[in-house]
Amino acid sequence: MDHDPAARAHLYKRKAEIYELEKRQQINCTNPNALFFEECWAILEIQNYLVAPGTGWINTIRYCQKSGGNTWDNDGSNCCVPGEAWSTCYLRMAIPGSSHDCTSASGGRCSESMIDDIDVAPEIYPYVRYTVKNIYAINNFFLTYYQSLYNAAGIVGNNIEQMIQVVDVLVEPSFTLQAILLSLAVGLAFLGAPSFAASILGWQKRWLGGAVQAFIIGTQQAPNVGRALFPQGTDTSQRIQTADLHIQLTNITHQMSDMMDGGVRLLMTDITTFVNYAANGRYSGPNVTNTGEATGLTVPTGTDALAYALKTYLLSYSMGGNKWYSVFDLGPFLSKDEVREQYNCEWDEANDICVTSGQNVFTWWWSPYTYRVYSLRCNGPKEAKQPADMIRTINSYGWAPLDVLFDGAWNCTAEGLAGTNAVNINYDGTLDLACVSQLPMVTGCLSMCPVALVNNTCVFKDLGTVLEGECHQWDGWLN
Repeated sequence: MDHDPAARAHLYKRKAEIYELEKRQQINCTNPNALFFEECWAILEIQNYLVAPGTGWINTIRYCQKSGGNTWDNDGSNCCVPGEAWSTCYLRMAIPGSSHDCTSASGGRCSESMIDDIDVAPEIYPYVRYTVKNIYAINNFFLTYYQSLYNAAGIVGNNIEQMIQVVDVLVEPSFTLQAILLSLAVGLAFLGAPSFAASILGWQKRWLGGAVQAFIIGTQQAPNVGRALFPQGTDTSQRIQTADLHIQLTNITHQMSDMMDGGVRLLMTDITTFVNYAANGRYSGPNVTNTGEATGLTVPTGTDALAYALKTYLLSYSMGGNKWYSVFDLGPFLSKDEVREQYNCEWDEANDICVTSGQNVFTWWWSPYTYRVYSLRCNGPKEAKQPADMIRTINSYGWAPLDVLFDGAWNCTAEGLAGTNAVNINYDGTLDLACVSQLPMVTGCLSMCPVALVNNTCVFKDLGTVLEGECHQWDGWLN
């Protein structure tokens, strides 16, 4: 057997090239009975077909004129009514006599059967077929996205009171409605974190390869969609007390519906935004494979995965307000055995933590993704849970995935964003998801700052500061 790494790499590359060649040979963008292919958006140059200067559909379409009174010069089958959404006009022309409308995230009169009802000249059929497919697929994505968010809000609402009882021993921090909406709605993109997907989701390859990638890439290409979906404003800046969260979450569907509708309406009324958002080709792909397996252009409504983002944010924010924090060791520790040997602790495999015994009990969590070690601690009242019991409770109720709770908080702090919004909207409209976890991250006593100083200050607090100068000898293990 050939163990030459270079030879193996060449073989894998050649196999990949053959696979892509075979795939290209199978792609047929003009056969009305063929599967849909992502590549056909580019092959057919759908963007040029729709918006090319002088020749694109939007630049050549005729607008209806009034022939007298309040009647248009015809039934509108070959012209757009002034003020009408481009997508509504397009569907009426592609499907004569229809009244389809895909401008709302509630679905309305937007169905997959539209594709089968297309009735246009053969020479333009492929272009129309893929345009209608994208209109439907994008609308259906946001419809199922909203349904999943509604489901997630209900799941979190059922958990929040128990979370308050466990965490809020000292204070009950308040939240802005904007932060709650963002951390819930952005749960879709949040799932794109590789470690989170690997540890929580069994369907990552199929589903993340469809819905998440289509959404993230689309919003990067059309950032005004992100601004429409996640508006910044005074209406959502109101503060909500923790104890009222479960009530607010049951009433939050109206705001979420407005957010989804805002994104869909923009896409279906502004054709330039539509072609930019769809340009990655993801929405041009098949809804099912040739074996009948779903490709994941919709968001599963039967899973509570989207709720993890909101639960992680609410939990970590509440923990920080009640003096919970984490001290970290960068390691790297390549295995659990190394952690056990270093800290003389025993693994609680069911909860994935290593716990010491004796007078000074410490609890560590090891990240298999970053090889860091985190020690959860609390400087709050005596009646607060022990760190090991807190993690066991978090795991038991599914309040947060530990990799996002710890690694996510470390990354947020390292970026200098600790204490900011759970989700930050960049200047270009793209989303920064680093701070879904708000758990405070602390360096050990006398430890060096693990990242570059900002204005001669470390973005990580020192343990001595957290303990108000009371560093004990066993706290110096991170020098």
